[in-house]
Amino acid sequence: MADTQYPYPPDRFDDEADAATFHGAHRAEEPFWRQNLIYLVIIAAAFVTLLVLLFLIGGMGRDGDDRASDPTSPAASEITEEAPAEEEEGAEGEEEAPAPEPDRSIPVMVINAGGINGMAGAWRDSLEGSGWEQVSIGTADNVQQEPVVFYRDEADAETAQALAQEVGAGEARQSDEYESRITFVAVTEPGSGGQEGEGGNDG
Repeated sequence: MADTQYPYPPDRFDDEADAATFHGAHRAEEPFWRQNLIYLVIIAAAFVTLLVLLFLIGGMGRDGDDRASDPTSPAASEITEEAPAEEEEGAEGEEEAPAPEPDRSIPVMVINAGGINGMAGAWRDSLEGSGWEQVSIGTADNVQQEPVVFYRDEADAETAQALAQEVGAGEARQSDEYESRITFVAVTEPGSGGQEGEGGNDG
């Protein structure tokens, strides 16, 4: 401090003042990051939290997919173990109950609609041989192409269907065209033409 008007001799403080570049109470300007440090910390913390949440959510989704695709996982094993049980239950439910035994004491009329002499008698012998107790025969006015079994009353439907299966006549039909409770319209002899049964002929 070289001031000729300064009345005191220089000391060590004057030497330090002369060595300093700047004098006075001026302070250097703080950098941007220091001025906004608290905001930067908050933003960084929020960003890290978001990354952690995304990672956790993604990990949960992958774990669920792995369990579903891994046959050794508990959920997958439960599914594979329960599926056969359900299939077995469904198979048991689909099994048809055995058909009730037909009432073979119901009168049956056999109509010869195939134009073959003695065919009705052959069917009578065949049916009586299989247990049908009352079988009568007749002849149709016109030749038909397909065998059919008719029944008059709904109460005889199951027995008529059993007879239709026995003679190969498909589905029994309800009709009041014939007087007999059950009527079998035959077009071929027993054991031929796709119809079942055995027996001789009536003449």
